[in-house]
Amino acid sequence: MTIERPEASILIEKRATLIQEFLAGESMDFLKSLTSFLDEYFYTVFEKSISARKMVVSGNPFAIIALGGYGRKEQCIHSDIDLLILFDRSVPPEVEAFVQELLYPLWDARFEVGYAVRNIEECIDMSFERFDILTTVLDARFICGASLVYSSFMETFRSRLSGKRLKDTLNYLFEHGKKRLTDFGDSTYLVAPDLKSGFGGLRDYHTLLWYSKIKSNIKFRRDLEYYGFLSNVEYDSLEDSLTFIWDIRNRLHHITGRKCDTLHFEYQAEMATLLGYKNKAGQPDVERFLGELHEKMEFLKQLNQITFEDILSSRKIKKEFATPKPTKTEGLVIKNRRLYFANTVAILQKPDLLLNIFLESGQTKIPLSIEAMRVVSEFSHLVTDEMRTDPHCVKLFKRILALSYWEFNVLNVMLSTGILERFIPEFSAIVNKIQYNHYHLFPVDKHSIRCVQVINSFKEPGATRMKSLYAGIFKDIRNKNILLVAALLHDIGKSDPAKEHSKRGVKIAGPILDRLGFNPTEREDALFLIQHHLLLAKTATRRDIFDEETAVSTANTIGKIRLLRMLFLLTVADSKATGPKAWNDWTENLIKDLFLKTMGILKTGELASKKTQRLIDKKKQEVLALLRENWREEEVTNQLNGMSQRYLLYVPAQNIVDHINLYRNLRDRDFIWQITKENNSDIRTVSICGKDKPGFFSKIAGIFFLNQIDIVASQAYSLGDSHILDIFKVMPPKDLIFEREKWEKAERDLTQALEDDHFLDKALGKIPDTLAISSGTPPETSKVRIDNQTSSFFTIIEVLTYDFPGLLFSITNALYRNGLNVNVAMVGGKVDQVIDIFYVRDINEDQKIESDEKLEQIKTSILNTLPHISAKEVLNEKN
Repeated sequence: MTIERPEASILIEKRATLIQEFLAGESMDFLKSLTSFLDEYFYTVFEKSISARKMVVSGNPFAIIALGGYGRKEQCIHSDIDLLILFDRSVPPEVEAFVQELLYPLWDARFEVGYAVRNIEECIDMSFERFDILTTVLDARFICGASLVYSSFMETFRSRLSGKRLKDTLNYLFEHGKKRLTDFGDSTYLVAPDLKSGFGGLRDYHTLLWYSKIKSNIKFRRDLEYYGFLSNVEYDSLEDSLTFIWDIRNRLHHITGRKCDTLHFEYQAEMATLLGYKNKAGQPDVERFLGELHEKMEFLKQLNQITFEDILSSRKIKKEFATPKPTKTEGLVIKNRRLYFANTVAILQKPDLLLNIFLESGQTKIPLSIEAMRVVSEFSHLVTDEMRTDPHCVKLFKRILALSYWEFNVLNVMLSTGILERFIPEFSAIVNKIQYNHYHLFPVDKHSIRCVQVINSFKEPGATRMKSLYAGIFKDIRNKNILLVAALLHDIGKSDPAKEHSKRGVKIAGPILDRLGFNPTEREDALFLIQHHLLLAKTATRRDIFDEETAVSTANTIGKIRLLRMLFLLTVADSKATGPKAWNDWTENLIKDLFLKTMGILKTGELASKKTQRLIDKKKQEVLALLRENWREEEVTNQLNGMSQRYLLYVPAQNIVDHINLYRNLRDRDFIWQITKENNSDIRTVSICGKDKPGFFSKIAGIFFLNQIDIVASQAYSLGDSHILDIFKVMPPKDLIFEREKWEKAERDLTQALEDDHFLDKALGKIPDTLAISSGTPPETSKVRIDNQTSSFFTIIEVLTYDFPGLLFSITNALYRNGLNVNVAMVGGKVDQVIDIFYVRDINEDQKIESDEKLEQIKTSILNTLPHISAKEVLNEKN
């Protein structure tokens, strides 16, 4: 687009110069520089404007006023420019020509400008009708024009605000903060934080500023300290935090080329590089950067809590709450529904008050006052080694653990005041520790606390079948302190990213458990939970849980029912506290099924048990009853006797009937399939019965890839000596209108693929040679692991790589070309990377692969078929 106005070209050039100086580190205060540059533009236009002169001469003086962030002199690269053109009484028609003079060059230069033209009375009325207008007026700053119009406006506004409007305004401020938490969440809990609107973002500072302007009519940020809203230390920390976050926000605007306030995952690595972070002690630069950012945002969130405390105390308080009331704990009082220390002398005499106040808070659901939180921070040095091992203090801490819930977060307050780190010094190594992936939503310290809170939620009676299961198991656990402490410490080993965190966690947690007074058996149980906290989740998602050997192996590792119960709840809590990538209905059911199977083995001690055989016999009778009208009993019995035990045990009777009917209708065809839709789900189940031809599974995977049908999971079973049954869970075709036509085409393609061994060569040609991965750390190379121990009948192959279309076909084709049959395929996930698991046997010898040479050949063949992994240059993609 050609810019017609020379002023726009000047604006573009000047802004570009300021941005380059900022990026080069040459600008001391970029926000004020950008603000001053805009102010100068408005001065110049006003001075030269004939339209402005006419309005002033005709008796219509006006003021140009900056609002919002521009009014606060906090203009970022792509922030909106909010303007108010304010007249005393009437608004003359000539103002339209002036607005065009003022704004068209800015719009041509791609500035986002919001403006309003009003008289004083209109503006004041709207300010008290709408909260968003009220806050912009609180930030109003005179730029140029008639200063008397501006001062008259602000005097009238202040007069009405300090009168009957004060209470409503404070209510607006308070309710807006609550709504903001609902709408944007707590950014200190998010790996991709909102730098502006989330709790911990710039709005927390803005709220404090607005409150201080309402209460004391302060003019500048520096006045926050002068008027007593912040201490000197708090003000210095505020300046440090704001400088850091504004720097990031401006660079984010530059990287994205637009107003963007959420630090999305794909920008974080580049941001760390731009800010000069380096890898240190095995921790990637991006994790160090995010850790510091979360530390600054945590401070802003605490400022917001201070503000809310002050707003609450400024609102009308009932008389009975205004007088301090003693609590059950001597040295603590309640005032205005907040906990306070009676005096600081009591803390020096009884340092355990530093813990007792959190116990009192958890028991009464009354939060600490900001003053009490400040006192806890200032006196936290009183928590000594003697106090950490004192049985009374240890008991207080364990009781506090059991009182931490998501809705009332005692542990989080302990963390923010520093008292949690003082009581467990080892915890400081994971404070604001970030794991740079989409998998973990929360920093490690917040995740660990969230895990404790989820476990405490199991105390509530279940409203659903699964919640009832968790509540019942929790009730059966005798020593809940072991589970809660293990939940708090399960990721303590992540302090050193270079080491396997579960084993390292055991070494770190041992001395902590000793200090907390656990006896040898309790200590051993807690350490077991920490070391094996990933066992159930990994086994459920990476092994065939329908294979009885999987549950047997799990039972052998765990050994005791009490450990299984605690490990199950810890697994659920850990997964829930990690985020949706780790927890969904699919994962929940897999982990539950593995738990129940393992519990059955531990309770009865039976492996291939008589109970199992009874269940199979019962299943056979159900199938016979369903097929009796159309099949001879001898035929059905022969068919069932040719099926595997695991198939008969875990497949429902009606499904077995459907599969037998598929087999009966197969006749001389190579395959026949049945496609069904699962209840309350988009997933389709594709049951394929066919002749047992080499590469059958691989060719199905290839046809699904060719037709853009994504496989979620699969199972394979034998139907006698010469036929097989493959069951696939797949996502439906994208165009559901033509779904039937898509399945018909896929069926024709599979027929050709089974007849022509080279039909799918064209599909192989669509698999990429190279994958470019965007990551904060160098992308990991693909890995192949082979497990020949877990299963007596299958070789288990794990492939860890990055996802791409055709991945399953690429791997299974390599397995087929190496003479392997796929009996079970588990399509798993690990966020950016995926883990696909295959249970295979030799096609010719129908057994596990025992030859080391052959196993190495298989491994090499799979790696050769996968694309080369390289790092993606994010900078080249932003436009």
